[in-house]
Amino acid sequence: MRHGNKKTIRKTMVAQACALLMAGPITATAQEAGTAVAGKDTDTPIAVVVTGQRAALKSARDLKQDSNQIVDSIQATDIGKLPDVNTVESLQRVAGVQIQRRYGEGGTDYDHRTEPAITIRGITQVRNLIDGRDFFTANGGRAPDLEGLPSELMAGVDVYKNAASNLIEGGVGGVVNIRTRLPFDSKEDLNVITLKSNYYDRIRKSSPSVSGLLSRQFNTGAGRMGILVNATGSETYYRQDAVLQQQQHCLTATVGKCSNDPTKAPSAAKVAAFNSMPNKGTLSEVYVPTSFEMYQDSGSRKREGLSVAYQWQVNDDMLFTAQNLYSNYKFIRRGEYIYGDDKNSDPRAAAGSTWTWAADGSATSGTLGSQIFSSSRFDQEVRNRTNLSAVNLKWRISDRLKSKTDFAYETAHYDTERNGDSIKLYDNESRSVANIPNLNLAFDVRGKIPKFSIVDPANPSNPYAYFGNPKNWNYEWLANGVDRDNLKMSALSQDFDYDIGDHFFTKLHAGVRLADTKVILRGNWNSTGACNDTGTNPSWGACPLIPVAQHPDLAYAGPASNFMKPGIGFPVAVFPEYANPNASVFDRTVATYAQLFAGKPNSYTFDTSFAPGDINEQHEKTQSLFLTGDFATEVFGYALDGTAGVRAVRTDQTSIGFIQDSTGSHAVSLNNRYSNILPSLNTRLHLNEDLQVRFGYGKTMTRPNFGDMAAHVQLNPNIPSQLNANGRPTGSSGNPFLEPMTATSYDVTVEDYWGTSNMAFLGAFKKDIKGYLAGGIEPMNFGGVIYDIGTNINLGKGSVKGLEAGFTQFFDFLPDPFKGFGVQANYTYVDSKVELTPGVLIPLPKLSKNSYNLIALYERGPVQARIAYNWRSAYLDQINGSGVSGANQYATPYSSLDASVSYQINKTFTLSADAVNLRNSMYQTYVERPSGGLLWQLNDRRYSVTLKASF
Repeated sequence: MRHGNKKTIRKTMVAQACALLMAGPITATAQEAGTAVAGKDTDTPIAVVVTGQRAALKSARDLKQDSNQIVDSIQATDIGKLPDVNTVESLQRVAGVQIQRRYGEGGTDYDHRTEPAITIRGITQVRNLIDGRDFFTANGGRAPDLEGLPSELMAGVDVYKNAASNLIEGGVGGVVNIRTRLPFDSKEDLNVITLKSNYYDRIRKSSPSVSGLLSRQFNTGAGRMGILVNATGSETYYRQDAVLQQQQHCLTATVGKCSNDPTKAPSAAKVAAFNSMPNKGTLSEVYVPTSFEMYQDSGSRKREGLSVAYQWQVNDDMLFTAQNLYSNYKFIRRGEYIYGDDKNSDPRAAAGSTWTWAADGSATSGTLGSQIFSSSRFDQEVRNRTNLSAVNLKWRISDRLKSKTDFAYETAHYDTERNGDSIKLYDNESRSVANIPNLNLAFDVRGKIPKFSIVDPANPSNPYAYFGNPKNWNYEWLANGVDRDNLKMSALSQDFDYDIGDHFFTKLHAGVRLADTKVILRGNWNSTGACNDTGTNPSWGACPLIPVAQHPDLAYAGPASNFMKPGIGFPVAVFPEYANPNASVFDRTVATYAQLFAGKPNSYTFDTSFAPGDINEQHEKTQSLFLTGDFATEVFGYALDGTAGVRAVRTDQTSIGFIQDSTGSHAVSLNNRYSNILPSLNTRLHLNEDLQVRFGYGKTMTRPNFGDMAAHVQLNPNIPSQLNANGRPTGSSGNPFLEPMTATSYDVTVEDYWGTSNMAFLGAFKKDIKGYLAGGIEPMNFGGVIYDIGTNINLGKGSVKGLEAGFTQFFDFLPDPFKGFGVQANYTYVDSKVELTPGVLIPLPKLSKNSYNLIALYERGPVQARIAYNWRSAYLDQINGSGVSGANQYATPYSSLDASVSYQINKTFTLSADAVNLRNSMYQTYVERPSGGLLWQLNDRRYSVTLKASF
């Protein structure tokens, strides 16, 4: 219900404020949009027929305006089509939401599998629901793998930034609710078939996808019934090219430099390395990489999805709904890596080379001497299967009392296989890396794309003669890992709504929810070495050197000719191949080992069995109660409404694992119980029919990831010589006694709505967070003895505050042919601080301080078009980044330009085209100094053409 007002307030005030706020990063566009809003004729409403993307924006706008809490929505512009081609990428258009990208799409990869693909206001702990129900991936985390969920099954997505008490707990950052389609969503029967062709330009491959939707409704003697079936299948190919500069070493010849100790003298090796560096002028300390790495990851994504829904309107008072959502996602990666290493502990310049330096001392070009090279394959296969079944009964018991009963059951499987196969450049005669010809590495990182090449002083005219000869490469090691993860979840909820009538509280909502989740995570990693640098290693038994030339079928030349184009090529390299390469990742590893070591005394078994320490079993039971009340009143003549409530939650957590001590392994079951009270308040003050001010307050929680609570306990001997300074024995473990992260949130927004689909908003927010995980000591009782266990603990605290602004405007007041144009824009500023180490404040990982979206829209007659630009500023990518000696890793600013156009040929057929990453954006990271780059990464431009038939 919308409220009028006795007072008049100019509608354009909020739109102008939003334009001014966004004027910094997007000056020209913001001013133009602000002017357009100001010029709108507010006295004469314009009748507009809403269709397509305009209808989607109107639906999202109406939901935001009428909601009793702060929410932003994305609506499908057509059946089977979100505004962007990927669910995660669609979410980046919401103010306050930032996304992660992996292998060219919005999503996460195996190495970050428990990290959500999205953050809300910089916080990764986001609750994800499907049709208001819990939904998990069996990967050990709390967030489902949205990348694997086909976007064709989605009707829309809602983002709640300060959730009310009636929503399922678990989102410190917010709640994302994905909506699928139901038969009664439409008044008519539906028949839709969609055919799509996808092309990714770096991998140079095309692939098809198909989806279909059938919806029928029937009037029977038992009531109205409807059934909907929505199915989709797709396969896409990708390639990701990257150059990695290995971490820079600080070199100096001056006391106190390259050290926190002003009295510390540099080592002789460091001084010698510093003195080898030419052209450094007056620099007293320089930063030089030990080597470089190039890699090319390619593979495919296969998505299958099926959504089935049945609805039965028994009578005017009772509606029964049954749903089943199945998704099957298969991700395949083929990783080809070449990486070098300096023979010296500190890198040295090649004799006679020329170098350039940044002002802060970072090397920007030069030639490294005495390099050792390895070449590896890292293949991976991930299969993520989920099935969510649910039944729901809505019953109007009386004119005032309504009931909703819901039961959901999910099964999930997350299976991975990954391996590694590495060869090394040896001297075939002496079997010693010390006698490899003096191969050097030239590099230049001054341009957009880094360049590097092999330099052979002994053969300068053909530097790849030695490097590219398979006879000079020998097998180094072989490895394989397997994960088999399972999850089962059941949840029963019962809600009641009671209409009180004309009182301060107009409605009461109460409910109870019981959930039971069981997770089993299994993972192993097996590896064996072929030979070390000097030949036989006694720990491996008799280990003969195995030259690649003995197995020509297990090697090939690479990488692709267009690697990192334009700007760099790696003309000749040797990569290891697997025996039986079309088999599964595990089977090809076993076959390769069998071929390499046939007739040799080495004996090693790769298997899929799991030792006790490889298994993490979690059993979680939750009980929650909520009570909320809707209220409505007047304050100084202005209508005020909202909802206030509280949610009480109890969590019982059981972690099943093993204790390893001096007597062996012992099964253990550890229990943890905690309760949380989560109040919430959302109010809305109506300044007139279209202008409103919201205030939100709430307390939220996020439980620890299942993988962090593993009861894998390693106890050191309880003897006097092994006790710590506290006089206690020690050990290490996951932490089954972790408690949830909690946050207290505050929001204020001003919203203005006019026309059929236009709006503007301006908001401020703040979150105070407790319970971030950090390394520490947790006293734990084992067998009546208190041990100090090294583990993750709830230590860190932090705060997030910022501003959001946005507006949407269609320029219907303009004459033809400009009448169909519109613009959508939003801007987010977030300042964050988190204390993971006492007294040390850093920004939240994955959070850009500034981000914005600019979207140009056109819809007129049968034509729709959209150009969308997304930009985010630099951010902290990883704390204690891997491969960089624990240093923090940062990402530079990143932008993406996408476009789409569609044409409705007739009432049956619509033709559309989409393009993603039109600017071929470079993802780049650095450590400590932006001039000392770490990673340069390029992904595919993605193109698709779609033909949709509706009949």
